[in-house]
Amino acid sequence: MSLSSDETSVVVAIDFGTTFSGFAFANKVKPEDKKWGEQALVYEPSKKARETEIHYIVERFKLFLDEEAKRAELPKLPRNMDAKRFIADYLGKLKHVIEENLEKRCGVVPLSQVLFVMSVPAEWPPRTRDILRECAYKSGLLSEKSQQNLEFTTEPEAAAIYCLSSINEHLSVGDTFLVVDCGGGTVDLTVRTLQPDNTLEEETVRSGGLCGSTCIDQEFVKFLGRMVGLRALITYKERYYGNLQKLIYKFFCDEVKLPFNGDPETYENIELDIEKHCPDLMNLVCDEAKERLEEDEWVIDLEFEDVKKMFDPTISKIIALINAQIESLPKNKIKVMFLVGGFSESEYLYKRIKSALIHLVPKIIVPPQPIAAIVKGACYYGLNKSIIKVRALKWTYGIEVCDKYNPHHDPKELQFTDKVLRFDSLASQGERLKVNEERLREYKPLRNDQLHCTLKLLFSRLSNPRYSNEKGVHTLGQIFIKFPLKSMGQERPIKLHMKFAEEELNVTARNVITNEVYHATFIYPNEI
Repeated sequence: MSLSSDETSVVVAIDFGTTFSGFAFANKVKPEDKKWGEQALVYEPSKKARETEIHYIVERFKLFLDEEAKRAELPKLPRNMDAKRFIADYLGKLKHVIEENLEKRCGVVPLSQVLFVMSVPAEWPPRTRDILRECAYKSGLLSEKSQQNLEFTTEPEAAAIYCLSSINEHLSVGDTFLVVDCGGGTVDLTVRTLQPDNTLEEETVRSGGLCGSTCIDQEFVKFLGRMVGLRALITYKERYYGNLQKLIYKFFCDEVKLPFNGDPETYENIELDIEKHCPDLMNLVCDEAKERLEEDEWVIDLEFEDVKKMFDPTISKIIALINAQIESLPKNKIKVMFLVGGFSESEYLYKRIKSALIHLVPKIIVPPQPIAAIVKGACYYGLNKSIIKVRALKWTYGIEVCDKYNPHHDPKELQFTDKVLRFDSLASQGERLKVNEERLREYKPLRNDQLHCTLKLLFSRLSNPRYSNEKGVHTLGQIFIKFPLKSMGQERPIKLHMKFAEEELNVTARNVITNEVYHATFIYPNEI
């Protein structure tokens, strides 16, 4: 549930990015967008650390919310500090910037009158919304965790809304289009069909992967490590983190990554002058690397093949993701492909995608201001949530139930006493549900004096899981239900109403006899 139109004076959309974050706001007329803040925070964890001028720099902490991320590839966190601390602190800093901009453009606006819309990657599991909600509360964006002025949408969905709102001349009623959001950390995809009432229906399960533009930055850093020595590079990063980031963004991104178009005929070797761009690195290089660089006057040549190799693995992953979406639909179903996000501005990426896929999709378009597509689309969503009519479920949802063990069908290792824990499916991956569509389940107390029960809600990528404790099944949370007065014995049925097509799971419990509605408390696990 969200704030009513009368209670909301401003919509603020937040694109919480891997490297940078942006926000857009609208006074129900026209959104304005801003970019703010490289995603890195500096911490002074103790008095001893302050005295020795040791600081912890934490970067790309958004990735901790992605359960598919390999733990070895995640940034290191200071001891006894979790990712939620950094996310909350970062959102707190962003909150001040938002308030300053709102005051300049709209006057003083109480945050209680602001509807916040946060966009999340396609691959994030449903419980990450609750983690972000908790962080938003701790940051001061919300006065209560359960406050209704925070909504969520996925990044590709927001991008689809932006494309519909900004460049709909390429679309006709009934057209199906693919949106590929090429961001910094992730690439997210969604397929939508335009309906006669100008709403959007999701056709396939949204998808995504950790193959954003920062993967190319990491390839550049690996290349640099091979040139100067890995130990020298690690020490440089620890001592001069800011200088390394400046080297990546000011030199590599501006002078190498963005201009690269994949044409060997027009490419000219680019020189990385260590003495000019990172002089402190010179003192850390030793042995053979030092001898070689001294001979080359501390200049490293980035040749065409060097740069191409930085791009190609990531672009190949993106093309594979696009192919998978196209192949999941009938031939010629997709009429237009929109490339959005900051990485979509890469000429080489566009050329590679067009070369590989133009025979499958007749139009491949990069809209104006592709870097702002997600945050502006999220803002449009906050102004008109009804634009999303149908969503395709990313996950299979179910309840854990206890059933009699069947030795002919059930694995021995899942047996306890004479029982087995089953996955009672409520909604399946790939199902296309209307946003307000409900799934119902009825439960009765097991004892005459039972006043409440707790149900474990599960989710999985599997289309039809059989057991609650099989591989690939995860606990989303627990639903705590209060039963009506016990004077009626066991004949006190409660009917659960669950909406799985909303971005945050909506659960209510209703007394079947009296029709009275009860609050079903949803308890999420605390895992990061």
